[in-house]
Amino acid sequence: MVSFLNFIIMFVFVGVLLFGLVQSKKHSFIAGVYSFLLLIINQLYLFISPFITNSIIENFMLNNPETSAITVGEFALLLSFIPQTIQIIAYTILIVGLYKMWNEKSHRHKKDVKLTEA
Repeated sequence: MVSFLNFIIMFVFVGVLLFGLVQSKKHSFIAGVYSFLLLIINQLYLFISPFITNSIIENFMLNNPETSAITVGEFALLLSFIPQTIQIIAYTILIVGLYKMWNEKSHRHKKDVKLTEA
């Protein structure tokens, strides 16, 4: 029951991300498009990763000798950082894009106010 509820919540969240992607594309907000695409890719990774992580770790254990630069635990930790890194990049793109958009609008508003005063 809990896994079904998690699946439903993830499905609704992907729907919200798709809605944000469509709205960003509709309003020509490129930073929003990129950030929503990255967040959708992140959700797909979170959906697929439980099925492929074990085989990736087993392949790492078989192909790397005992004297490799990192241990299996460190490799597993690196794999767990992938979703958080994608989220940080996506949110950074969104914040920078929103800042630039609001900064442009405030400059345009100031120009319009100066033109009407003159």
